[in-house]
Amino acid sequence: MSKNFYFVYSVYFFFVSVFTSAFIFAFLGNLSAVETVRVGVTNGVPRILVDGQPVRARMFFGNPGSLPIPVGTNTQRFTFEFQPVESETQTATMHIRCGKKTSVISFDDLLLEELDNNRKSIRNVFGPCRFEKGMDDFKNDWTFWPPVSEKNTTGNVTIEPNTGNDGSAAMTIRLTAPKNGNNWSDFHVYHHPNLALDKTKQYRLSFWVRSDVPTSLQISFYRPGTHFVYLGGINSDFFQRQIKLAGDAGARFVSFSTALPWTPSGEKIDWHTVDNSCRRILAANPDALLIPRIPMDPPDWWVNANPTEVITWKGTPHEPRKVAAVSSIKYRKEAAERLDALIRHLEENFGTNMGGYHPVGQNTGEWFYQDSWGTALNGYAKADTTAWRIWLTNRYKNDTALQTAWGNDSVTLSDAEVPPPELRNAKNSGVFRDIAVEKSQQSVLDFVEFQQEMMIDTVLAFAKTVREASNGKRLAVMFYGYVFEFGALSTGPATSGHYALRKALESPDVDIYCSPISYFDRKAGGSAAAMTAAESVALAGKLWLYEDDTRTYLVPEYQLNFPGWQDGGTTFEATRQLLLRNTAECAVRHFGTWWMDLGTGGWFDDPKLWAEMKRLEAVDRLFLETPIPFKPEVAVFLDESSLLSVAAGGNVMSIPTVYKIREPLARMGTPYGQYLLDDFLNGKVDTKLNVFASVWRLSESQRKLLKQQSAKTGTVNIWCFASGFLDTVKGGSIETINELTGFKMKRLENVHAWAEPTAIGKSLGLETGFGVKNPMKPLFAVEDAKPEETLAVYADGSVAVAMRQGKSGETAIFVGVPGVNSSLLRLAAKKAGVHLYTDQDCNVYANGSAVVLHGSADGPVNVNFGKTVTVTDFLDGSVLGKGSTLTIPLKLGETRVLNLKEEK
Repeated sequence: MSKNFYFVYSVYFFFVSVFTSAFIFAFLGNLSAVETVRVGVTNGVPRILVDGQPVRARMFFGNPGSLPIPVGTNTQRFTFEFQPVESETQTATMHIRCGKKTSVISFDDLLLEELDNNRKSIRNVFGPCRFEKGMDDFKNDWTFWPPVSEKNTTGNVTIEPNTGNDGSAAMTIRLTAPKNGNNWSDFHVYHHPNLALDKTKQYRLSFWVRSDVPTSLQISFYRPGTHFVYLGGINSDFFQRQIKLAGDAGARFVSFSTALPWTPSGEKIDWHTVDNSCRRILAANPDALLIPRIPMDPPDWWVNANPTEVITWKGTPHEPRKVAAVSSIKYRKEAAERLDALIRHLEENFGTNMGGYHPVGQNTGEWFYQDSWGTALNGYAKADTTAWRIWLTNRYKNDTALQTAWGNDSVTLSDAEVPPPELRNAKNSGVFRDIAVEKSQQSVLDFVEFQQEMMIDTVLAFAKTVREASNGKRLAVMFYGYVFEFGALSTGPATSGHYALRKALESPDVDIYCSPISYFDRKAGGSAAAMTAAESVALAGKLWLYEDDTRTYLVPEYQLNFPGWQDGGTTFEATRQLLLRNTAECAVRHFGTWWMDLGTGGWFDDPKLWAEMKRLEAVDRLFLETPIPFKPEVAVFLDESSLLSVAAGGNVMSIPTVYKIREPLARMGTPYGQYLLDDFLNGKVDTKLNVFASVWRLSESQRKLLKQQSAKTGTVNIWCFASGFLDTVKGGSIETINELTGFKMKRLENVHAWAEPTAIGKSLGLETGFGVKNPMKPLFAVEDAKPEETLAVYADGSVAVAMRQGKSGETAIFVGVPGVNSSLLRLAAKKAGVHLYTDQDCNVYANGSAVVLHGSADGPVNVNFGKTVTVTDFLDGSVLGKGSTLTIPLKLGETRVLNLKEEK
């Protein structure tokens, strides 16, 4: 879900859109025919139920494609034979993609032949292409994309004489690395879409090729359209192979991209592409349960016919892809009708193999606003303005109330405009949108709340369609709720549209919410953090699912810059350790997961990888047979309304406080849970150490309730940056911070937001400084802290971190700078009586008898189990030791999955 995701997901949303044997208890009977697949809750644990029986929530995601072939510096003649998976009589095209490295690649004598039953040529489909007439010869049959422009920074094609086979001319592709090193355009050469291919025939493709440096080459055939349909190509059997491997390893569910047939009114719908996708998967595993990923963005003809319903920006978007405005009632209605028709078709034809449905849309299909990672702002379509005025009327009822709230005597409900970019980007209040400084910021606060509601209303409308069209028998799967991840957005978290998670969780129409593993801290030694308030998802009876798009050692060269590319495994062993960490974490926290062949390049095409999934069945079985709620002693809380108050540029604060706070929490030596604040206010979370990461904007009643709920004897509460500062009616006030935290504050100016530990802090375990080495507005220091309460100070000597015993026996720690570090968390955990498995930085996940360790540094880890146990390796059953403590050898990036058996 990075800013480069559009390039990545276009691989299968626009060029590959055609188209888990799970562990099930023995008494499930016939695997190939199921009635109902839904999420159910037992003992507070959400699990996938197939016909009422719990199964492993382990899946494979993939799409058909062609694997690359190596190309060397010597001229080589390649010859391949293949049979198309679908027929196309008029518009088939061949695409050539080269490795993403600076290179010069020459092609000659390209020839595609149709063969008879004896493999003899009976006709030339195209070629031989010898390019003897220069670019005119090339243009007759070929072109490339994108054309030379600002968007194409990497490729060009020329015809070079005397460089081909036997001294003839050659088609030469020149690739140059982009200046930023990462944003390679999806440059490819392709044949004009005028070829005829028959799925009952065999074909032979041959050509001469060489490169000035060793590289790779991918060749595929497609039917072009809004969504390109894969027809076949070179090395194309890896998709079915991975499906079989997944099924054998207990991953019966298969997720895949499919088309959403959406034709103008009156035109006949052609279902054969959708049907062929399903049949292709079931041919590889007849017992597969299918979860198609369904693109809900409208086709080009709809976009062109409905310009007022299409997302509109102020400013220049990085990727101005034309998608519908989610506020458009017309779009929701017509898209839901197409979704309904697709689901009913699939239920009628493949019902006993349908596991669920996954509608996707907007940026990378993940239901956050298109181009959220850029600087342009959307919301300026006519459909947005219409919906905005209706929303304001429901909120304020009359013009007087609106004018009072906005401090604008001239605005009315009938003519209110979307706030302009200069107001949405205002920074006069520092990192927050503070109505005490700028009353007009109330219009922005209203608008960003409106945008969250428009997005979730669209998501839930499609979820309701899934529920109704499948007669309540299938999983409804949705991307949504990246409340930690979007703390990094430069225009403010609210730009995403993902801060209506509570409303999402209250819907009865969604079974599974999902996201990729966080792109922060997923490297070897990292924590594979959740993007969301995952434990609040479980409390609401929903399953959270990790899209595990870990870059494996099998990733082709041309896909090395895909999301997370720096943090994948370059060897089998490194990949294995990452997948063990990720999937074992899913087991103890009750997450689902799919292993994702993101680039359709065979990322998981190795039986050895799936052997690890099979070995992890023992951990999954533990929680299937005896559901044990994940109830860690440490919790971090986010308030959605508070995240909406972060101003443009406020990510200088929200990155360390929200986005990166997951790293020290994971390293502190004990598990932690991620929650929405309202679960704490409603008494659903009872933990020893509470980290209030974003509780900046609260109503008076919320502050009182939070103060009351956090005042429990023995509890330690960490009040992070500016907790309680923004009142929902009055705006920023030091008095409200004082009221919530119990400390007396003062404001600082022109002081770096960095905390250095005092001698007292160091004696208690606060090892290093933390924060941001820049001034920040607003910034607060504790004015009434005693020396023995002072754990860290600013550069001017003011108190940055203070710890104080409360009247009810609780302990309050105020942190004035953004973020925390692991040593402060350990200090607080010990004060709260939290069980620490280790006193050193290490990623720890634990539940029941399962303890997962992932090394954040080289060296053995001293583990304290808190009781006398026999410790075995959960994966191979070997006994590691006995006692209450054990030293576990652990290298950076190594994962150990332990099973504890308590001695009686």
